[in-house]
Amino acid sequence: MHDSTKGKVVIISGGGRGLGRAMALGLVEAGAKVTITASREGAELEKTASDARKIGGGDCILALKADVTSAEDCERVMRETLAKFGVINGLVNNAGRGMSYVSKNFVKERPDFWSIEPETWRMMIDTNVNGIFLMTRAAVPHLLDSGWGRIVNISTSLRTMQRKGFLPYGVSKWACEGQTVIMAQELEDTGVTVNVQIPGGATDTAFIPGKVGDKSRTGADGHLLEPEVMVPPILYLMSDLSNGRTGDRYVSRLWDTSLPPEEAAGKARFPVFRDREF
Repeated sequence: MHDSTKGKVVIISGGGRGLGRAMALGLVEAGAKVTITASREGAELEKTASDARKIGGGDCILALKADVTSAEDCERVMRETLAKFGVINGLVNNAGRGMSYVSKNFVKERPDFWSIEPETWRMMIDTNVNGIFLMTRAAVPHLLDSGWGRIVNISTSLRTMQRKGFLPYGVSKWACEGQTVIMAQELEDTGVTVNVQIPGGATDTAFIPGKVGDKSRTGADGHLLEPEVMVPPILYLMSDLSNGRTGDRYVSRLWDTSLPPEEAAGKARFPVFRDREF
């Protein structure tokens, strides 16, 4: 990937496991410095940090317990990242709550939306929607100060957003993409871009019922993708190669690593719908 990924400082929420862990380790291997956060799962956070240090040395990563639903925690993440690394170049809004909070076996059993507990609805919306706003709100002033920045919001497939029984997760990801469109327009011509990245299918993470790594598990769409599918697109998005690309969604499964990055990006990139009257 382009050398400009080296030295970039990227904050990844939900960085202790799953997609966040894969992106963190991939960025460190490419020479970036990373802050990872998690609201719980302290052992997983430290394990990812330890693994990152084996790749990039002792000063490549900062691991912080922080809740994206807390404005104070989000501001603290920015302060501590600046104190350690001196700059913030990118933010990956990856933290999220999945359908397992609605049903432990949601692949096969999904409750009617009117039976979902209000507390469950609020918890998922607070993390998946408000968390993006609060983290981005805290990061943008620092990105604007440097005149270059990247915001990547991790979403899901359009099919999942609309799938029967997938409230409130589906609607939270519609909101994620709506925020992306509006943020991208407001930050046009600032050097700060905002894009969506999705795996392109269910992934082998704790979001899916069963044990991570169990090859017999399947998602609603069939077989599971490996979390590392996220790495090539995030390296591109955190490099100068993606300058000027904003308001798009990148489908990681469609990224062809045999192609030059620009060509691979073109095949995996789709516009997030906007400027349509109906």
